[in-house]
Amino acid sequence: MEYNEKILPLAKWLIDKTNTKDYRIGNLLGMKHPKVDGDLLKIVGGRDELVRQAKVLERIPALGGEEYLHFDWREMNTDITRIDYRVEVIPRLCDLIGVIDPRERQLQAITRVCKLQEDVSGSCLFAYCNHVLEQLNKGNTKELSKAEDEEFLKCLKALADLKEPEWKRVFSSKVFEKKNDITPSKVFERIYQGAVIEALKYSPQYEEGMSDDEILAAHGILSYSQTLEWKGAVEYCMTDRNGTAIEKKIDTSLNYYGTVLNAQTLEHAVPNLRNSVEKIIVIENKANYESMEYDPKVIYIFCHGYFSPKEVRFLQMLMKTAPEEIQCYHWGDMDYGGIQIFLYNEKNIFPNLIPWKMDVPSYKAALENEKGIKLCSKKQKKLEALNAGKLEVLKQCILENKMEIEQEMLI
Repeated sequence: MEYNEKILPLAKWLIDKTNTKDYRIGNLLGMKHPKVDGDLLKIVGGRDELVRQAKVLERIPALGGEEYLHFDWREMNTDITRIDYRVEVIPRLCDLIGVIDPRERQLQAITRVCKLQEDVSGSCLFAYCNHVLEQLNKGNTKELSKAEDEEFLKCLKALADLKEPEWKRVFSSKVFEKKNDITPSKVFERIYQGAVIEALKYSPQYEEGMSDDEILAAHGILSYSQTLEWKGAVEYCMTDRNGTAIEKKIDTSLNYYGTVLNAQTLEHAVPNLRNSVEKIIVIENKANYESMEYDPKVIYIFCHGYFSPKEVRFLQMLMKTAPEEIQCYHWGDMDYGGIQIFLYNEKNIFPNLIPWKMDVPSYKAALENEKGIKLCSKKQKKLEALNAGKLEVLKQCILENKMEIEQEMLI
């Protein structure tokens, strides 16, 4: 006769009772002695069912006999008060009812993730694999379902293998087939995007405060058009298909109301800062950026949050053409996110970046004009732990007043 957990819920109960962290890592040994209580009787279907299932289990030689599984019978074998069993009987019970042994399941997941880690060695996902393996080796199950999802693991490998950025739906179409009536181009977004974003938070490219789109873009999956927008005098030339710069230059000094370059142009453009420019001001908010009037000595760059990889590349090339005395400023929100974006730009693009309108007098003036927003406890904890660099004094001021300021409120 074939058994399963519906026919023998008592066997499944014993398995679940043993399925602990210690068991999953192989540290649980010896005898267990659970008592029969109302919860168990409810699970197995009552006292009569408990007796019936116990007698069935006693008659199965593969379980090893009383040495491995013993029932403490009472009332002429019509009642049971306690069950005595060896932990070593659990794999046999799993085989009996056709379920995977929790310890074996954990080991299989570890093997899969070890293989993935080998495949993504040196990539942005290596640290995530370390995290998952650490959890699995401790017997934790939080990451278990992901480690068992072959499609999810395939997606991570495809992401690590990306040589050039891909549009999100193109990436999805290449990785997945139709799933649950969801077309291949939408499988990533509908099913796996959230889990992938959580994995990418272990990447060296991740910065606290990045939006989901920014996290994906930083790792080569594009969900929006990467455009760079500025007002000011920049020259740039394009490269041909061989990567050779074309001599003809494009001058943006006549675009008084701003210049916008799309993703392809950013990828193939080689910029040069005009000699007239003395100052660069990076502005986080669009309304504040739009309010700035053209000045031939200043470049205003719209930041929109974290710059995408192609924007970073373009701006890094631009800064290589800037004179040493160039002054670079950043104007952003006076809050946790604004400080993080300042630190990101300082680290990756503008080494000598100076805060602009992000000082204590500007902060206090905004509070006096009732422009403050109450600081939530979650952001407060993050701020307290943050090394704010040049904005440390502002950080302390925000913490003391428990208020933050959004840039657009200052217009």
